[in-house]
Amino acid sequence: MAVFFRRTLLGVVLLIGLVAHGVPAFGQGMSVTGVGPVNRAMGGAGTAAPLDAIGALHWNPASISYLEKSEVSFGMEGLLADVSLTSDVAGLGVNSTSGEAGVSIIPSVGWVDHLEGTNLTIGMGVYGVAGFRNNMPADPNNPLLANGPVFADTEMMQIVPTISYRINENWSIGIAPTLSAARMMFDPLGPSAVTPTATPGSGNRVHWGGGVQGGIYYASPNCWRAGFTIKSPQWFEEFRFFTPSGVVGFDLDYPMILSGGLAYYGFERWVFAADVRYFDFANTQGFDTLHWNSVFSMAAGAQYRLSELWTLRAGYNFNENPISSNAAFANVSTPLIQQHNISTGVGCMLTDGVELNLAYVYLVNNSLTGPLPSPPFSPGDTLTHEISAHSLVLGLRINY
Repeated sequence: MAVFFRRTLLGVVLLIGLVAHGVPAFGQGMSVTGVGPVNRAMGGAGTAAPLDAIGALHWNPASISYLEKSEVSFGMEGLLADVSLTSDVAGLGVNSTSGEAGVSIIPSVGWVDHLEGTNLTIGMGVYGVAGFRNNMPADPNNPLLANGPVFADTEMMQIVPTISYRINENWSIGIAPTLSAARMMFDPLGPSAVTPTATPGSGNRVHWGGGVQGGIYYASPNCWRAGFTIKSPQWFEEFRFFTPSGVVGFDLDYPMILSGGLAYYGFERWVFAADVRYFDFANTQGFDTLHWNSVFSMAAGAQYRLSELWTLRAGYNFNENPISSNAAFANVSTPLIQQHNISTGVGCMLTDGVELNLAYVYLVNNSLTGPLPSPPFSPGDTLTHEISAHSLVLGLRINY
């Protein structure tokens, strides 16, 4: 029966991976700050605090050895972003236009199984890890949008088969190959970093890439835990866009990510966690063309088990901005400038081994002002990106 249950759960995870799409979410640049309702509620802190299968699989493959039980977790996030674009042009004054990005849906699934009689733990994660969506209307009063609307939509999901080996009571190591799928749509396609030629909008098929991630995890006898993870770049095939003049290619990879974390389990019912991450955008193909800087981010979260029925969580995430003011115009359609995220969440045990989890995340309003190119604009003319977002995450965790 146990073997049948494991195989059934793995089949469900793979099926959802085949039909679900990782969709836009504003995070560390284009990267999500966390995955699933538990990890999102913790502000994304999870490298040293494996609280559920989804977060553990994403942030540290070695940490799945320290999940209390085998489990499968499901999550679904709806993210609503508020984006505006403002121009300040001599003779025309200040003109602001608001977009309608709509609600983005971000699925997440994680399965972890402790193999009985061995020191091995295996798992599978399928979740959206990066993306963005921007949908700005034409505005004759705003010179940046006078020629027509601007639309951009990029989504990326990962499939992560994982294995972890528990060396002893205190140490474990883990590794996971990562299979990534991404799709991009832009209207207009150019002039932009993709092509300097004025070209109508274009979408494309799903493009594939891959990489690997490895981690190490330490659980000290005195309630402290630590983790470190390296995620290699995701090396993608060339993204191809069909245009009236032929095929336009664009090389874009996903950056290397380094994560280090500490967690403390010493107070009864409490878990405290903090992570520091580095995103190597500046040395990643494609992002160097967009003039993105490499950035650090910080995540902190706390969990309190109020009773056998209820668990409370809260978190905070800070990100450096990968887009400098001088690169604001080059990223007109991709204003990924968020810095502060505040999150909260609650878990409720529905029955023995089944927990319902809910999280809310607020992306605090942030703006970026930069110069417009001269010519055709005058010296001193500027544009301003502004963004905020609300996100609601619902999920179910089943222990067995």
